[in-house]
Amino acid sequence: MTEAFILSEYIDHHPGLAIDQRDMAAVQRAFDLIAADGETETQTPPLVPAATVQQSKQELENTIYFLARAAQIYDEGTGNHTRRVNEYSFFLAQTVGMDTAFCEEIHYSAQLHDLGKISVDPIVLGKAGPLSETERQEMDNHTIYGHRILSQSPNLAMAAEIALNHHEKWDGTGYPNALGGEDIPLSARITQIADIYDALRTARSYKPAFDHETARSIIISGDARIDSVGHFDPKLVEAFSDTHADFDRIWRELSDG
Repeated sequence: MTEAFILSEYIDHHPGLAIDQRDMAAVQRAFDLIAADGETETQTPPLVPAATVQQSKQELENTIYFLARAAQIYDEGTGNHTRRVNEYSFFLAQTVGMDTAFCEEIHYSAQLHDLGKISVDPIVLGKAGPLSETERQEMDNHTIYGHRILSQSPNLAMAAEIALNHHEKWDGTGYPNALGGEDIPLSARITQIADIYDALRTARSYKPAFDHETARSIIISGDARIDSVGHFDPKLVEAFSDTHADFDRIWRELSDG
């Protein structure tokens, strides 16, 4: 099943989404180029013209944009959520001293954390009331669906690991594989804090928007729903605590209002 087919199925359920056939073709071309990377890894750089490399990078950026946009609209149309998650994740990665390559990769990968929701049963995803056990499992499977899509591309390896692991918890009680501690990839641990902070700041059908101070307090100390100690990497919580004002700055700069 190709990415373009998945998006086509999604658009059939959401006719208001403005992605035309030319865009769909561009998405498919981009993934064709990315998939080809895995077949040409043994080539030396001089064999690949600079113009071709630049075109591939542009196609990759276009693909990421369309996939992130589709996932975003599919999940309550949450405005600039994906852009903010990118910026929080990039900032937090820099704060904890990750190298340039890691920071640049998470800067475009974090926004695809919920891509798998485009494959979740639309009835389950749009249900207003409590989910049954079967429906909850289907919802949780968005992590597996996202990994399945993104792992097809060597250039999206970090995005794939984030998609799979961003609901794991430090104490091992998360999903889908109950990983704990440093067994959870750092990219996913960073994105998790970014995603939850932004979710706390955003109004959803089931909750009001919280101000920065409330969101900061929940990340650092927890509340009735979130056990901060069990949920997050303590070193990342410490880094967030030291720099939380920058999260608020990013929120304001990219606010939906």
